[in-house]
Amino acid sequence: MTTPSTQTRSLRLIGGVDQMSVLRTFVREAAAEFGAGPAATDDLVQAVDEAACNIVIHGYGNREGEIEATAAVANGQIEIRLLDRGREFDPTAVPAPDLSVPPMARRPGGMGVHLMRLGTDAVHHRRRRGGGNELTLVRALDDTARED
Repeated sequence: MTTPSTQTRSLRLIGGVDQMSVLRTFVREAAAEFGAGPAATDDLVQAVDEAACNIVIHGYGNREGEIEATAAVANGQIEIRLLDRGREFDPTAVPAPDLSVPPMARRPGGMGVHLMRLGTDAVHHRRRRGGGNELTLVRALDDTARED
C-alpha cells in the first residue's frame, strides 16, 4: 500500500497587519508549487488574508503577535494552517450573515468569516493548549472542482 505524498511549506511571522503581504505571497507561492489553479489560489489568498487580519486585529488586539503558517497538499487539496496565541475565537461558530440586508445598510465589518467560507471547501478550528487558535482552511487545487 502506498501513501499519497504530502508536500509542506511553513512560515513564521511576528508583526501586525504590515506582515499580511508576506503571508499572501507565501500562500500564492505554495499554491503555485502545489499545482493549484488560479481561482483556487485567489480564493485561498483571500481566505487566509481575512483569517490572519482577524487574528491580528481581534486576537492580538491590533498589536504585534506571532502567526505560524503551514501549507500542505495531499489528495488534491491544499490546507493552510494558521497557529496563533491570541484570544480564542472559533470562526466555525459564527452564524452566516443575513445577505438579504443590502451592503450599505449593514454595519461595517462582520463579513470576513463569510469570505473565508466562500473561498474554501472547509474551515476547521481547534483551541490550542496553552491558549490561542489553530485554524485550518482547506481548498481543492482544481478550479473546476468548485465551479457551479
